[in-house]
Amino acid sequence: MTDSPAQNTGTSSAPKQNSNRETTPIIAVVSAVADAAGTDPLELPPLSNAINPEAVNDLVDCRRSSGLESISFEYAGYDVVVSGTGDIQVTQSE
Repeated sequence: MTDSPAQNTGTSSAPKQNSNRETTPIIAVVSAVADAAGTDPLELPPLSNAINPEAVNDLVDCRRSSGLESISFEYAGYDVVVSGTGDIQVTQSE
């Protein structure tokens, strides 16, 4: 088995699809950043230090088009882009 680029470089350029309808956008963001960082999600700082988690959950809905193109913010040393449909892109901040 080979490691993904996200595990080797801390960078993930491919969007991650939030396939679990029960997972909220903020949980998906924390999981994606933890995957890119190669760490446990509980080791990351609170997401609320970077963005209002409730606002992200309200704006992003993978079941419908909210009209939102994307939200971008920095979290735990990574640039995060969340599309209005729930796709997540994580890249290491420069």
